[in-house]
Amino acid sequence: MNVRRIMLLGSLALLGACKEERLVLHFEQPVTSGWGIDAAYEHAILEDLKNAGIDSSQATLSTRDSGKVVAVSFPEDALGQQQQASLTTYFNDLLKARTEAQQVRLHIKQQEPEQAEGDPLSDAARMLQEKANKMRPLFTSRISAFDTPRLTYQEQEKPGIRLYESSQVRCQVTLGLESPLPHIDYQLNLPGESSSMLNQLLGLQSFRLPSSMSIGKSDLDQAVADGHYAYKLITSPNARNKQADELVFFFGELGDVVHSGGATTTDLGKFESACLERVIAAGRPFTFHYGNSLDRLVAVDYLFSEQAH
Repeated sequence: MNVRRIMLLGSLALLGACKEERLVLHFEQPVTSGWGIDAAYEHAILEDLKNAGIDSSQATLSTRDSGKVVAVSFPEDALGQQQQASLTTYFNDLLKARTEAQQVRLHIKQQEPEQAEGDPLSDAARMLQEKANKMRPLFTSRISAFDTPRLTYQEQEKPGIRLYESSQVRCQVTLGLESPLPHIDYQLNLPGESSSMLNQLLGLQSFRLPSSMSIGKSDLDQAVADGHYAYKLITSPNARNKQADELVFFFGELGDVVHSGGATTTDLGKFESACLERVIAAGRPFTFHYGNSLDRLVAVDYLFSEQAH
């Protein structure tokens, strides 16, 4: 029995020795679960190997450095120069996209304002366009921080009265900006009608400058049109000036919560999970900071015997 066991162990060791580390993947957070790699990360890595044109069935994954590093091993002759080049291009493009996703661009659309008169909404659109035309066409910044997805709900209690009430729970994420950007949402007042009913109605809503925003290659306005979220530039309480230094994303309502005096009688755990799922489902740039995918990759070491060019 001992001899057979020794032979089996020797065979396994020989098989292991036939594979060599070719990629070392460094992640933003630990990718382990229990004693091995998390199933979601394992699936993501193997799928991305396939997407790079590699036979992932030959790959063996192992973790180290407190679970933040995954070594990918292959048989000695599994990766020719073409496969090495394919892997290098694939992972370099992924890391480039992550770097680009730190860049925020605000484009101000400039054109001749329409001259329609008598229509209040047309007048408002003309005022916004005239303001946009006085600004420069492009403002840039970088993301300094991604906040944890947060739940919000509206407290409606009156002072001194402690009642239980039900409110809609909403999901949002706040991004900090290194350099402030100009505000693009305004309350408008039409000239000469400061106390009119029309201006009172206009004051209840905000109007956006003709503009568009992007983070890396992600078109925020297209994502809004697709129903993933809404967004708004705001000024944080600690801002040094009146410009916007935070970008807030709103992912909609999740359900009702019962609360009183700031305390809830509802378990918020299910709402927190649902909020995170919505954020991840919105795709990039959020998947670079939330969820278990290869977008959480921060660096790659290539250990090819012949470096691909």
